[in-house]
Amino acid sequence: MTATFTSSGTWTAPASTTMVDSLVGKGSNGGAAPLLSASTTVATVFWYIGSGGTNSGNYDWASATNSAISQRNAINAGGSPSYTFYNISQHSNNTYTVATAGYSLSGVVAGSATIVYETGWLSSGNIVGGGSSQNWSATVSWNYYGSPTNGSDSTALGYTFAGGISGGVAPTSTHYNIAVTPGNGYPIVVPPGGSVTINYYQ
Repeated sequence: MTATFTSSGTWTAPASTTMVDSLVGKGSNGGAAPLLSASTTVATVFWYIGSGGTNSGNYDWASATNSAISQRNAINAGGSPSYTFYNISQHSNNTYTVATAGYSLSGVVAGSATIVYETGWLSSGNIVGGGSSQNWSATVSWNYYGSPTNGSDSTALGYTFAGGISGGVAPTSTHYNIAVTPGNGYPIVVPPGGSVTINYYQ
């Protein structure tokens, strides 16, 4: 006789069965690497009241926007891109400072990068705020692949059948001559995609 489980349940040993001839099973397969998303700020613009800039003049929104777009384009190339973060400070006494820092990414999906500007970010004109300090940012988002996942195990009659590792196919294994008690119910745990087959004499 054969009893096959493709989902969890209970197997009850028949009244005349004291031994399972063979127990065959496998867990679920591992999962493919999931597509995930991430984001980072590539440019921040500050408006300060008073002095403090290291350069004379007014920094303009077009330059800030072009800097942000250049970083989006660098990330959009995919793979392991490098990009530059821009910290732009404009002061009301017509001085400004531009500070930069370099960063690297890995596993970026080419063509997936997009850019979003915080409300108040402009595309042209000098950077000018109101009577108090303000700031605006440009953020780039992109996709990347995470790590493949492991499958879940199946269990039956005291044995464990492994799931697939790191996205791999679950192996099938067999155990022989397993003693059981007639009339007893045995829990069978089977994840989606797994299976357990009990071969026995009745």
